[in-house]
Amino acid sequence: MRLICISILTVLSTACATSFDAVVGAQIADTYRLPADYAEHRVQQQFFESPDGRIAFTDHGTGPALVLLHGVPTSSWMYRKVIPDLQAHARVISVDLLGYGSSDKPDDDGTVYTPTAQAQRIASLLDSLSVQSYGIVMHDMGGLVAWEMLRADPTAIQQLVVLNTIVHQDGFDHPDFKPGVFTRQMTRAMAGDLTSATALRLTFRSLGLTGDAALTEAECFGYVQPMREGADPALYAFYSSLDQALYDRLDDNRALFQRYSGKSLVLWGERDEILTTAQLPFLIEHLRTPPANVHIYPEQQHFLAEEIPAELVQQIAVLLQN
Repeated sequence: MRLICISILTVLSTACATSFDAVVGAQIADTYRLPADYAEHRVQQQFFESPDGRIAFTDHGTGPALVLLHGVPTSSWMYRKVIPDLQAHARVISVDLLGYGSSDKPDDDGTVYTPTAQAQRIASLLDSLSVQSYGIVMHDMGGLVAWEMLRADPTAIQQLVVLNTIVHQDGFDHPDFKPGVFTRQMTRAMAGDLTSATALRLTFRSLGLTGDAALTEAECFGYVQPMREGADPALYAFYSSLDQALYDRLDDNRALFQRYSGKSLVLWGERDEILTTAQLPFLIEHLRTPPANVHIYPEQQHFLAEEIPAELVQQIAVLLQN
């Protein structure tokens, strides 16, 4: 079984040889712009104090609120190419889930990193920002958090934008990791091993990030640096949770999706080998997504926000305008 996410994680847990001191103290405009490097992105972030630790987020633009949720092992950095243009159409709130990005990375007692706990923190953050209704853009593991937010308050969510997200057991070519010593050692290595920026760029290139979408060394650093800051508890919690209880809960989403009355948009890279298009029948049938709102990109893979950011902005803007 080709486990692309293992390859991603193994390399993303490394350091790119660059410094982000160059922009510390720089004057950053209130409007989010494409950051030159990860330090500039961090300067843009604000923090929300949750009971379990600080949650980092950016909040830019006006109009309907749109919450961007990342997956494993990424952060809001993944959306850096989308936010500047998307904020012309919406109030864009891009979150680093607890354990990732610039957010705190506490030890896990078995409850800290569950999708339900993550969803409750995002709901508290939105409440602190006086956001009562919103849309969600989700990727990868971010879908698990989005489904729990939908389960908790289905009337608050007006739009669901699904980007190669965990939907169902069918079509999820997941790593078969069990709780225990091996998985814990592996996730510690993912968050601590060092390798070259070139190796990281080659790995992303193998996932379709070529040409204009190829990652620079500074972009590599934006993925790697937060991993090296203690992300292993969150990684372990995710990988050790891929069990039958999770898949049963996903199967229960058929009833949850039927109750949802908002809009949905599906944008999917067809060449993704970990979250394949076999995820889509369950999603489209039960979420009742109209065919015009389902876009499958035959040449793209897992990271559409890196590969075709302008296309994402265009499709999301149409959804918000309609």
